[in-house]
Amino acid sequence: MKEIALTGTNNHVFADVLGKLLACDINVNAMVDFPEKVMLSDTKLTVSLFSPENHARTVESFQGYHDAVLTYNDDLKDPYTNELTLKYFVDTVHAAREAGVARLIVVGSPDSEAFFVTDLRRLDDIDWVFISTEGDYPTRTAQELINPSFHKEVYSE
Repeated sequence: MKEIALTGTNNHVFADVLGKLLACDINVNAMVDFPEKVMLSDTKLTVSLFSPENHARTVESFQGYHDAVLTYNDDLKDPYTNELTLKYFVDTVHAAREAGVARLIVVGSPDSEAFFVTDLRRLDDIDWVFISTEGDYPTRTAQELINPSFHKEVYSE
């Protein structure tokens, strides 16, 4: 199976999605703010530093990936991740597009859905889906990667 890019900060949403993707035999390049804190050893896992403040480096980090999963902390009281999200979400999405990513999966708080979807709806040249952290979001994320038409089948009825 192809490798996907998984970005985020070191938080439970990122960890939950990463664990599920590896359990589903999906190869992952986990691009995270503190790579030394990813305490997993798996042959399907590559861990690298993600620096969204550098646009050119962000574009470079997404090159070669068809799918990218962007995870965001659902603890809306966490000032560190809130600031990163507000400052760099749009730029990260544009960097992924510039790099040729064809599909984005954004995982975040249901309370933040309007923020994420408002910007994603403006994109007509990339396939995207927002997944709320309600319910079994790690499994839903994996299903989206394994069967890209999953959300269209389930949510278009």
